[in-house]
Formats: sequence, structure tokens, C-alpha cells
Amino acid sequence: MKKRLSILLAVCMLAGALAGCGASKEESAAGEATTTEENAGEEETEAPVFVTIASGVDIGDMNPHLANAAIFAQNYVYEGLVVYEDGGIQPGLAETWDISEDGLTYTFHLRENAMYSDGTALTAENVVKNFDAIFAANLYGYMGAAAYMDHYTAVDEHTFEIVLTEPYAPVLHDLAAVRPFRMLGDAGFMEDGSTDQGIKEIVGTGPWMLTDYVENEYATFEQNPYYWGEAPKIDGFTLKVFTDGQTAVSALEAGEIDMIYDMYESQLMSVDTYNSLVDAGYNSFISEPVLTRALTLNSQVEPLNDFNVRKALILALDRESIVQSVFGGLEEMAQSYYWPGTMDCNVGLKGYSYNVEEANKLLDEDGWVLEDGKEYRTKDGKELAVTFYYDASNVVQTSFAQICQSEVKKIGMNMKIMGEEYSANISRIYSGEFEIGYTVSWGDPYDPHSTLAAMATVGGSAEYFALASMENFDDFAAKVAAAPKAVDAEERQALYKEIMQAIEDEYSIIPISYQTNRAITQTNISGVTFGLSNIMPLNELTVE
Repeated sequence: MKKRLSILLAVCMLAGALAGCGASKEESAAGEATTTEENAGEEETEAPVFVTIASGVDIGDMNPHLANAAIFAQNYVYEGLVVYEDGGIQPGLAETWDISEDGLTYTFHLRENAMYSDGTALTAENVVKNFDAIFAANLYGYMGAAAYMDHYTAVDEHTFEIVLTEPYAPVLHDLAAVRPFRMLGDAGFMEDGSTDQGIKEIVGTGPWMLTDYVENEYATFEQNPYYWGEAPKIDGFTLKVFTDGQTAVSALEAGEIDMIYDMYESQLMSVDTYNSLVDAGYNSFISEPVLTRALTLNSQVEPLNDFNVRKALILALDRESIVQSVFGGLEEMAQSYYWPGTMDCNVGLKGYSYNVEEANKLLDEDGWVLEDGKEYRTKDGKELAVTFYYDASNVVQTSFAQICQSEVKKIGMNMKIMGEEYSANISRIYSGEFEIGYTVSWGDPYDPHSTLAAMATVGGSAEYFALASMENFDDFAAKVAAAPKAVDAEERQALYKEIMQAIEDEYSIIPISYQTNRAITQTNISGVTFGLSNIMPLNELTVE
């Protein structure tokens, strides 16, 4: 069912709509222009500049405090006290902040010129209201900023203070995350001040505001006239939803869209497609690694509860060749679960090798017999078989499943592959009802502290089911809890090295590649930049 959203702008905005998918036929026709045009009269004026971007997903309900929306869409509209950019914490709605010597009290000095898109001012009381709603929902206990929060208060109109129960080094990283610590204007809260059951209006302080939306069709964003920072270089954009990559590519070739921006949440281009568009002369852009693609082995189910079976499976995978086959040089093989450029993660792990001979030896010693004329090993009359569950609509996951199936057959292991609908697959993986599944790290600013906390929490992530059978799991969980509390950087790094070594020693999480985000644009588009994880910043985008 279509649902429409219309936001009454508080000031007079430039007329126009986004290319290919405005709110009406008249707006759509106007929106197709992405460069300046001459007026019919004697004078020349600049027309509003809009672009249309292909998206593989709908933006969702745009609640800043929940995970029901696409992260990149939430980031357009909502801002936090701080942001994670250029490899570190930068000012956001807080222009400056102070940290007490004991590491418990953080005092944030808010920007006095920060306003919401409805013209209301950001205040410390409004920040308190947001924190009240976030903590009332009780959904983010795995984040240290939530778990170690003692209290928070509005000191004055533009000063907000939090006090922790104990030091927690990455608290600013948690506050920089796209969700849940982003600010919603007062008009957005329900009557009782809550947000966990929905919001009344989409009101943020970010550079963009949502002005038109048809679920699973398109979302139109225009500049927030009250934005405190430097205005974006374009007037607006439309995210147009495509259900398959070929349709998106055809639209690009026909000039109906300006950009295809591929990320984890919105994958529309295969490597071959990307390379063919590059060869055709379109502008191309590629990011640094943003997160890690991995396979998770559920160590609590047979036969993967057998360490030797897990190790043999991993040794049988030529991951270098897999990554080259799937990504053709656009991504590099992951040596460990976290990219070394991630905070506290450059710890020099050895990583897994490719050794079919050793894999066969392990299975032989474990009693798995490959009889003459048989394809697969057996033990006590039972075939050595595992099942890989994956999202059938995802080209990368499908490729991984098919290649891995072929790889492990070399050691007499029968890998059955089961493609599923996206939501069914996610539900399966996060409930532990799988043997092998595809997962990713969360990227900055969540890695490593938040993702590790989820791994150490019952049902907190798919990786939990890979590690839960660890002999010393309680010690592992204790170190995960202790590491981010270590104020001394060397002590914290040493703890993270022990944690990551313990994960590697379990042979239950298989790093595959360090994911990059990619974009293809028309030749008149420049200024494409990349943000953390799945963020798709558009402030610097320009149209010639």
C-alpha cells in the first residue's frame, strides 16, 4: 500500500522536483533538468539543481531512534552531538565538549545556531527529550554509551551533560553512530514523549529534509533552509527504488537517473556491470574499506560443533581466488574480521591459510572416511554435510555460496546451498537457526567495541552462535567488556589483540573481503564522496 508524506515548508523554497520521480507529472518533468537552463525571457536565472539516484532499498520509516530505516537515509535528516569523519570524532551538534579527568563526565556545548527543519531551535532540553525516548525503548544495551550511562541533564539552554558509571573510552564513537543517538525535533515525538512506537513528523537538523515519499517507489529530499552548516551544492535529490540492477543500469544509460551508488544496503551493480560502465566512459568512484564480509559457522550444531570440521572447511577455501573471482580487484581479501585501519584493530593477526592437504588430514584423523568411488566423506554412517543459507536476491552472497560449495567438495564435504528471501534469511541467521550464514561487521564507528559486545551477548549477533561454544567464553566476554573501559591506549590495544586472537583460534568466523562502496555517475556529475559504513554523503555533489 502506498503511503504519501508531504511536509509543509516553513519558508518559500525554490520550485522544482527531482529527476524522474517527483510528486506529480508536472514536477517530474521539471525535475529532469540537472543543469542550469535559460528562462524564456531576456534575463537568465539559475534553475534548481536536482539529481536522481538509483537505490536498491526503500528508505523505511525514518525514525531516528530505531533500526527500521536505511542508515544512509537517516543520516541525511538527523544529526548527533558528534560525528565520525576522517578517521576520528568531529563536532556535530555539539561545537565543543569537555571530559572530566576521571573520564566519567562529558559536557557538550551545543551550537547556538542549530535549528530543526521546522524552524525550532535545538536546545539541551530537546536533547534530554531524545535521550529519554532512546532509553525508554531499552533496545541498545549492547552499546556502552547506554550500558554505562548513569544520568544526563540539561545544564542550561545550550549545555548538555552525561555522567557514566565507569570510564568507557569509545563513548563518543557510540554517540556518533547514525542510530540511536540522533536528534528529533519536538514536533516529532508522540504525545507521551516516546518514539519506540513511531514518530509524528520527520524533523531533523541535518542538511536535508524529506519532502515527498511513496513507499518502495521514491523519496525526495530538499535542502533544509535552517541548516546550521554550509549548504549542499545541489538543491535536492530523489532516491528512486529499483528492484533489480539491470533496470537501474538501463535507466542510467537512458539518462533517466544520474547515479548508481552501491553499498551493503543497496546493491545494484555486479562487478562485471561496474567494470562495463567504467569502460563505457561513465564516471566511477570507489571507497576505502568500510566493513568486513564474513561467513559465520554455527559452532553449536553438528557437524560444525567439531573443531576439526570447522578448521578443515576454512583451510579448504581459497579465499584469495574467491575474492578475485567475485570482485575482480575491487575488494581485497580480509585477513581478519576487522580491517586493520579500524580503531584498535591493527594487531597483526596471522589469519587463515589455504591448505587442502592439511584439511584432508584433519578429517582423516577425525574419522571422516572418503570411500572409493564416493564424492563425500562419512562417519558412523552419516555424510559430512553442511548447509549454507543466504539471501537469494544478493548477487555477492549467491556467488559466495556457489563457489564455497565447489571448494569444499575437494575435501569430501557436501555443502548444500539454500537461497532464501531477504527477511527470512536475516531472521534465520539472527535466531541461530543456521549452519553457515553470511554476515558483515558494522563498520565505523561501531567496530570493534559494539560488534564485539553483540558477539558476547546471548543472541546479540549471528557471530554469537559461532563463538558461544568457546571453552572459555565467559573469559572472552569479560575481556570484551573490559577493553573499551581501559583508558590507557596500550592496555586497550593489548586486550583487543587477545580478543581477536581468541576469535581467530576458534575457526568459526571466516573473513572474506573488506567491502568497498562504489558509485557510477553521468559524466557531468562530480564531488562524489564516501562516508562511514553505508553512509552516502551528498553535500559535495555537483552537476556541471
